[in-house]
Amino acid sequence: MDQKLHTVAEKLGITSILDHRTYEVSGGQKQRAAVARAIIHEPSLLLADEPTGNLDSKSSRDVMETMEKINRNDGTTMMLVTHDPTAASFCHRVIFIKDGQLYNEIHRGDHRQTFFQQIVDVLSLLGGNAHDLSSVRS
Repeated sequence: MDQKLHTVAEKLGITSILDHRTYEVSGGQKQRAAVARAIIHEPSLLLADEPTGNLDSKSSRDVMETMEKINRNDGTTMMLVTHDPTAASFCHRVIFIKDGQLYNEIHRGDHRQTFFQQIVDVLSLLGGNAHDLSSVRS
């Protein structure tokens, strides 16, 4: 188990915190430690609920890049729930749900930036009913 721990810690860049207390590590390091707990037994499926919640943008990017690398290199399927379009842009497919119903589904191509823009476009339509807002400007 110690060997697995060190392998996973190296993969996630958290070897330096293995002997630290929780109050001594950053939010991003805590989140990567949570990913480590989830992958140490090499699951074929990883479920993540708001994996970038409460993280700053750099830590969020680090966590999502790590998860993307685990998906690519280890073949671990990941399903995540997020309200963050940047986090969603690291995925291969995004499914939008509105009021408990499938609203839309989009797939990532070769360019993450283009995929991010598609996500934002769908979110702008998902936000509400077109009749909720008046066309009169004040």
